[in-house]
Amino acid sequence: MYLYIKALHVFAVVTLIAGMLALALALRIAIASPDETSFRRIGQSVLRWDALVTTPALAIVWVAGFTMAFGAGWGGSSWLLLKMVPAIFLSVLHSVEGLALKRLLQQERPVHRLLRAAPFAIFFAFAIIAWLAVVKPF
Repeated sequence: MYLYIKALHVFAVVTLIAGMLALALALRIAIASPDETSFRRIGQSVLRWDALVTTPALAIVWVAGFTMAFGAGWGGSSWLLLKMVPAIFLSVLHSVEGLALKRLLQQERPVHRLLRAAPFAIFFAFAIIAWLAVVKPF
């Protein structure tokens, strides 16, 4: 059963990261050309994808991850506790990205320039998570 949960977890992680990068790309486009009216359709499509695919993938990542961790007896492992930091960061960033895009589309509020760094932050956090999950250094 563990391998099935692990496969589900990995699939959900790939789906989550892809969706977060799509959100980040949409926000970067919005920052680069805030007056672009054709962006509205792209932004709405990305938000629909986020609601139907990316957000459920995030929930599956957490549920499957906890199921694996406690099923394998890793609940108190240092590497797992450290892995929570970038995992929580990605969860919060996902919410911030979605909220920024919704506000842009609904209220025409500009996207904060700090979100330009979102793709890099996503890759960096994911790299840390992957390293900790594979190597389990402590």
